[in-house]
Amino acid sequence: MKKSILNLGKALSKEEQKEITGKGGHSPEFCSANSDCSPGLGCCEGECMTTFDWLNVCG
Repeated sequence: MKKSILNLGKALSKEEQKEITGKGGHSPEFCSANSDCSPGLGCCEGECMTTFDWLNVCG
């Protein structure tokens, strides 16, 4: 079931993601690497998050 859910729709570009979240508002920030995130945040599963959250999700 997880695979069928993950295969729905299409991958969005950063510009399309920003459009959905209000032109790149405060949160969430989307990323493909840590360098895409604001200082103090890390990239995990395509989203910038704090070190604490990163450790809980991607650690």
